[in-house]
Amino acid sequence: MKRITLSVVVSAAIHAFVSATAGAAVSTQEAAQLKTTLTPFGAIRAANADGTIPAWTGDALKPPPSHTPGSVGPAPFADEKPLFQITAANMEKYADKLTEATKYMLKAYPEFRLDVYPTHRTSTAPQQVYDATFRNATTAKTAKDGLSLEDAFGGIPFPIPKSGIEVIWNGYAGWKGSTVSTLYNIYLVTSDGRRELASTIDITEQYGLYNPDGDAAKFDGLYWQHKGVTTGPARSAGEAHIGVFYTDFKDRDPISWQYLPGQRRVRKIPNVNYDTPNFFLSGVTQFDEAYGFFGKPDQMDFKIVGRREMYVPYNTNKLNLMSPDKAFGAHFPNPDAVRWELHRVWEVSATLKPGMRNVVPKRRLFVDEDSWNILMADEWDGQGKLYHGVISYPFVSYDLPGVVALPFMTFDFQTRAYAVSAFVQRYKPVARKPASFFNPDAMVQDALR
Repeated sequence: MKRITLSVVVSAAIHAFVSATAGAAVSTQEAAQLKTTLTPFGAIRAANADGTIPAWTGDALKPPPSHTPGSVGPAPFADEKPLFQITAANMEKYADKLTEATKYMLKAYPEFRLDVYPTHRTSTAPQQVYDATFRNATTAKTAKDGLSLEDAFGGIPFPIPKSGIEVIWNGYAGWKGSTVSTLYNIYLVTSDGRRELASTIDITEQYGLYNPDGDAAKFDGLYWQHKGVTTGPARSAGEAHIGVFYTDFKDRDPISWQYLPGQRRVRKIPNVNYDTPNFFLSGVTQFDEAYGFFGKPDQMDFKIVGRREMYVPYNTNKLNLMSPDKAFGAHFPNPDAVRWELHRVWEVSATLKPGMRNVVPKRRLFVDEDSWNILMADEWDGQGKLYHGVISYPFVSYDLPGVVALPFMTFDFQTRAYAVSAFVQRYKPVARKPASFFNPDAMVQDALR
């Protein structure tokens, strides 16, 4: 009897330890919802109660005749007019559907406004991505205190998330294509409203989780590679960088290399995580603000707050198609260029763990239920003061198909400056690249061409 009792106690202890350190997949019964009441990515399929958010149909937008493959593509729903505007004068009426950053900007900048349009749930993906997401629902799990992703491939890892870190992994591993060639500009708008071109970057990004010739058994954990060559401004032309990221942040740190023409050598960049100042933007932003949240997640404790309706930028092709002079104002993008819609989002709190250091110890992330893109983030400093706001401006990619959360902008509420990252000129699916393409030595040859 004593042996049996001891065995039961040990078994229970092991089960408790595993439960605390690994995220479990959902049951087959729960996963079945992905084919009924939920979309293939886990969003609520039905419309909301008053119909202001329509039901998801899964119909991909067909490219208009004027679309050039590889370009951002014409703005969808271009003939629609705003339903209403949200300004500082009426914001209290809509306050429960606005982020703190949005409310701050409405109060701080009299000319800032939200033009709210009818909602269109345009996020779609190829059928094989849906099929893989369905498989992942019953196999994918986190390990190593949430820092490692296991048994997921080809789709969203956790379409029915049970924890905040699972939502973060969905953002990391969201559908952005398999291999894409992009060209984009990065701008800094200073506190006095001057716009400076920080970089024009020609970049290739490859997502190992979406290798069409791969499978879960062959996957080596290399989920994201990118190689970029700076083509402007002249002072930076010829610079290049490579980054590689694995699905194991515990034992395989992200690695980045940089080539500087003046030094004619490749150097490893020591830290592109946490609150390290982003050298692409003269340190105005930090690396972990990119895409809403970026890099190693080990500093933060993530918790799901819930799912809610929010006004967010969406279907914003028009913004990317504008000239910089028309797109960007002194403290925010041109309100005429931004389409806001009502969408359901997952709200996730991110709180700095004891013993960790970061200039942003508290955040709220707002993650699109349809695409798993992080659409907005509120950030507070150590004194509890609203510090930065990060807003993504997703456009519809007719070529993927899908919704791409670019550009994203970081608004500094202390200096009144803001940074524009990835103002897209090209987003083109291309053939897969061999491993040698992302070798640091090859980066030098590309920069010298």
